[in-house]
Amino acid sequence: MTKLSKVQEISLIGILAAVNIASRIALQALPNFKPVTSIIIISVMIFGLAFGIQLTIVTTVVSNVFLGMGTWTFFQIFAWIIICLLTEILVDFYKKIKKDPSLLVMSIFAFLMGYVFGFIVSLEQLMIGGPGLFLAYYATGILFDTFHAVGNFCFYLVCAPILMKIFMKEIKVF
Repeated sequence: MTKLSKVQEISLIGILAAVNIASRIALQALPNFKPVTSIIIISVMIFGLAFGIQLTIVTTVVSNVFLGMGTWTFFQIFAWIIICLLTEILVDFYKKIKKDPSLLVMSIFAFLMGYVFGFIVSLEQLMIGGPGLFLAYYATGILFDTFHAVGNFCFYLVCAPILMKIFMKEIKVF
């Protein structure tokens, strides 16, 4: 985890949130195929849990102003916060064994987080309509969770090397 000044942190959250928001809006036609989850995972790996959670909240609330706000917004925030926590746990594990996770390991992790996200967001239906509605909704959404998972894998493979290089270069400047 890298320590940033408050100004750097707010600026970076704003920039990454803008990328996430723009990608959610621009890629609406591609269901669940967006770089948001991968960018959140990368941000937690480099800047820590609190940074990832703040990025999650800004990204979700502002993008949903444009895409539609509803009870699902809370479940989206909750899902991405759980992904932030799982990322932090994985990063801490690798720190304990004094290794860095490989690009492939983290790409597979990002892939799995597509299913985690879908499951958690689907829990809204459990609260609204009970177990029957939840099971029907979740089963219907598995294909979209797969799109999300494949997108996460691809975006992580592409974004992680680029973003990590940029972030590490910027960190050295400060």
